[in-house]
Amino acid sequence: SVDRDMRSVTFFGNSLPEGLEEGCGMYLQHSFGNEISGLGALFGTGDLYGVKRSENGWMKPFIFKSGGGITENLIQTAIDTIEEKSGSKVNMIICSNGVKRAIHDFYAKNRTFLPHMEVEGGFTALNMCGVPVVADRFCPEGTMYLLNTDDFKLHQLCDWQWLEGEDGKILKQVPGKPVYTATLVKYAELVCERPNAQGVFMEIEEL
Repeated sequence: SVDRDMRSVTFFGNSLPEGLEEGCGMYLQHSFGNEISGLGALFGTGDLYGVKRSENGWMKPFIFKSGGGITENLIQTAIDTIEEKSGSKVNMIICSNGVKRAIHDFYAKNRTFLPHMEVEGGFTALNMCGVPVVADRFCPEGTMYLLNTDDFKLHQLCDWQWLEGEDGKILKQVPGKPVYTATLVKYAELVCERPNAQGVFMEIEEL
């Protein structure tokens, strides 16, 4: 049973799947530990890309806390802080749907029109302080990322390719079954070249 409002999953029956206990996290099948580093790692507290943050100040992004609602002046102040201290320019804002609704409410209460802008590809996005705002379903609650997308690069050893066995074959038969398997791999990592040019707002009151 999945309760989306309470963000919980309940299992029924006499026994739970092996290793499952209350409070466990859920992940897409076979994805745990195999995903590229995303924004969660960038704005986390641990080492990043094998580099110690404590010894490299430029590896630390800006972290702001709202502790309430969101305003245009609040966002502009954060953008100015990032640009003044890093020399970078914020060109994209990613937030949760609840934060996006809070932005809509801010403009509605101030009786101003809701500004929009056209972004690459012909899509329309909310315009806040001259930066496109996009809502993402995987963005944590009460969170808004202030990013320079030019600083993100995908580094890879090669493109997608099939693994070959010692015999040079790609397809392998499952013993005792009329089934064949093959393995498709890609060794890559998403790297932010300037972590100190990125920012995040936390604890924003959602609607």
